Amino acid sequence: MFVCILDAFSNCYSSPNKNLQLAYSTLLLNYAVLLIEKKDEEGQAQVLSAALQIAEEEAADVDSKFRSLVAIGSLMLEGLVKKIAIDFEVESIAKSAKASKEAKIIEIGTDIDLLIRQP
Repeated sequence: MFVCILDAFSNCYSSPNKNLQLAYSTLLLNYAVLLIEKKDEEGQAQVLSAALQIAEEEAADVDSKFRSLVAIGSLMLEGLVKKIAIDFEVESIAKSAKASKEAKIIEIGTDIDLLIRQP
């Protein structure tokens, strides 16, 4: 069911409407938490992929980017997809986040970078 919902909202990440971007990133964060609890690796991988798209989007709203980064970090820390995130070069996203002007983006970028380096 969640795949249908993700598919229906998948274009929201690139919308010029900040409210749509924020709603989509919030949906992804909520799904990340749910799928971690359910230990659904396939679902986690799909949410990770969608969250990575937002995190890479230069035009993304700061709050949307923050929520997508929190989803990525949560999936890497508590979920089953840390290796997948590393394979998708999450390190470049963390590096970009650490270069942000926004303190909360820098902080989560640093946290993701630490997760990458943990065995």
